Amino acid sequence: MTTPRAPFPLRLLLRPKNWPLLLVVAAGRAVAFLPLGAMPALGRPLAWALWRWPKLARVTRANLAACLPHLPEAERERLARASTGHLATALLTALKVWFSYRPGHPAFAARFEGLAHFEAARDTGRGIILLNCHYNSTELNGAFTAQLPRGDRTLTGLYRAPSDPAADAVLQWARTGFSDRVLPARDVRTIAKGLKAGDVTWFATDLEFGGRGSVWAEFFGIPAATSNSLARLAGMSGAIVLPVRLRRDGAGHVLQVFPPLAGFPSGDAEADATAMNRAIEALIADDPAPYWWCLERFRKRPPGVPPVYPPARPPV
Repeated sequence: MTTPRAPFPLRLLLRPKNWPLLLVVAAGRAVAFLPLGAMPALGRPLAWALWRWPKLARVTRANLAACLPHLPEAERERLARASTGHLATALLTALKVWFSYRPGHPAFAARFEGLAHFEAARDTGRGIILLNCHYNSTELNGAFTAQLPRGDRTLTGLYRAPSDPAADAVLQWARTGFSDRVLPARDVRTIAKGLKAGDVTWFATDLEFGGRGSVWAEFFGIPAATSNSLARLAGMSGAIVLPVRLRRDGAGHVLQVFPPLAGFPSGDAEADATAMNRAIEALIADDPAPYWWCLERFRKRPPGVPPVYPPARPPV
């Protein structure tokens, strides 16, 4: 199924308050002229600049210390720098995908591992939720996902809608370049209706969630405010949940599809949130560097539990 791409929000971006975002998008148009393989080298100066952002470095180090305490400090520091490099590459790759991806474009030809898991789920006729996380390039992950042999099933991308209308319009334009539609993750009823009809739905659920429907579930052994929306969607629709991951493979990438979550959902909100977090941990643990460790996953804490993130140093 192919649907029209959302219109590019030029008129909205031309408003003076949105000029900074317009500059980012314009830079993306320039990046699009470069080959996909150039993104890691192009990302090095951006990674250098990002690492000098005090909050990013502080959160990255704190997350690694909390989640991977068994590693020596020197190894965690290496991972922190490497993760920032992967993040910079992912940001530039996103711009490349937004402006350059077209079905059949040879630069974005997808390779898959574990495709049999997807095909088996597809052949049941049930909806499919592709569970992923902020690992390597989320946008290239989406472009590869669009090439899965899904037949006439609708590909729906879920996202946390930004509060800024211009940023939201840019994301809608960008992600409908490889998805049939893009929906806010909070729109549970519409998403579940699509899954009942057989949608393939792309969902990254590793962000902190402290609203209604959140529970405390461990992520790498640390209590984390976790959304139970994945379990709700699977329970309402009968969808199969398949973990997926985009992995660098030499000079290219491969989309890995893993076996479905067994016995999911169970009906126990905390057990289901824990099972989801365990599945995400498994996507990260064997090669943690490409994960976006700069995300504030543990900003909210249970009562009486000490903070994970050290306070920012006051100005001298």
